[in-house]
Amino acid sequence: MHNIIVTNTIEQDKVTINFDPQDGTLSFPSVDLTTTADIDLNPLILKLTALLELDTKLEIQYDDVHSLADSDSKIKLVKETLDDIYKSFNQNIITEDEIMHEDDDF
Repeated sequence: MHNIIVTNTIEQDKVTINFDPQDGTLSFPSVDLTTTADIDLNPLILKLTALLELDTKLEIQYDDVHSLADSDSKIKLVKETLDDIYKSFNQNIITEDEIMHEDDDF
């Protein structure tokens, strides 16, 4: 089973999140999180909720050319929050391998 590669491109005023399913299907529309004011995570949460149906784990990548996650405290907090969201998402996905191991327990 292919993972969905989630690329988070960090820029000064926003984080652009791209979803690449890696199975030959079209990529999902990207999500932009503006970081200049309060950050609205609802578009990301709605996207992830829709992705739950695919039962596919996320593989997370960051593209931070200017190392903003290291130098900007708000961007660092955003990155940490995204990491927590993605980790929680992956914990709710049961892969075929995990199902087979559960069957071995009986």
